[in-house]
Amino acid sequence: MFLFPYQDKDSRIHRMDARPKMVFVLSMFLLSILISDTVYLLALFGLVMTVAAAGKVLRPTLGLLKYTVYVAAFLFLFSILFSQGSTVLFEIGPIEVKEESVLFASSMCARLFLAIASFAILTFTVHPDEMMRTLSKFGYKTITGLSIATKMYPTIAMDSKNIEDAMKARGVEFDSGNILVKAKARAPIMMPLMLNSMDRAIEVAEAMEARGFGAGVRTRYHDRPLSKKDKVMIASFLAALPFGIAMFILGFGNADYINGAPLSICIDDILVIMVEIALFLPIFAGGRR
Repeated sequence: MFLFPYQDKDSRIHRMDARPKMVFVLSMFLLSILISDTVYLLALFGLVMTVAAAGKVLRPTLGLLKYTVYVAAFLFLFSILFSQGSTVLFEIGPIEVKEESVLFASSMCARLFLAIASFAILTFTVHPDEMMRTLSKFGYKTITGLSIATKMYPTIAMDSKNIEDAMKARGVEFDSGNILVKAKARAPIMMPLMLNSMDRAIEVAEAMEARGFGAGVRTRYHDRPLSKKDKVMIASFLAALPFGIAMFILGFGNADYINGAPLSICIDDILVIMVEIALFLPIFAGGRR
């Protein structure tokens, strides 16, 4: 199990600096929270999937979204059952499926898919070390701790698996009985797992102390400056956010489905969507070789 399943590909998206990609994903995520119109959300989702294709990570992104379908299905059913509305589409026994609830549930699912797909771009195209190196400029001690914790997680999971396999080889049953019996059988794993984790943590702490961590101003062997193209990208991605907020205030992308707003689109909506997407298009310029 890898917390950061980075995909090592040679693409223009991979060659980009991490900072423009992080701003792109942050802007997309905030817009997914702000916008409630399904048409707007699907347009942005289509853009994100096009970026995934340009970055040669479309297949793993679709694989990640495959697991999101289960969450989306639960969210859709929950929204249909508990949301209000007046226009009944059909009935299933005592349950009335209403148009307003279906539109609202569709909007919530579109938000979820847009947010997950956006973070998939960051996960699959930015190396964890590069991400942590970028974030460390804002608070390197906190980010270093986070980096160590995320790298320790798969190690601890592997230790747990190895200990469990060793105990199975000695005849210990882990998969028989009810849930309480299974939990009791796995309890002996905790002690060696904790001891291994503490030993590893002490080794990391000693290594950091030997290298003078926190002793003075931190220097970097490789500090990649932002190019003019990167700055233009960041400015464009940041501009997309206030533009989206302004249009939302004016009523574009703001669909109150629960109170009867229809699923529709007009010429003005198309123009706003085109401008919003245009502000994200610089990402296709990619990075230098």
